[in-house]
Amino acid sequence: MFETLVLVCMIGTSNICHTLADLEGPYETKQECLSRAYEIAADLPAYMPNFQAMKYKCVEIEDNEDKVRT
Repeated sequence: MFETLVLVCMIGTSNICHTLADLEGPYETKQECLSRAYEIAADLPAYMPNFQAMKYKCVEIEDNEDKVRT
């Protein structure tokens, strides 16, 4: 399973950045995770118009079905 993370920074500066964690995942395959990262980057201007997606990362996580995501 993979979790999508996207680093976004304010346009014109590289010292004001945030890491966005996807709320829809985790994803079964790395390709699904990468697709979601690109989707987040494409939707970013509508939600955070002064920010630009800089990097993404698909983090492999353990599949613990008995745990509840909060």
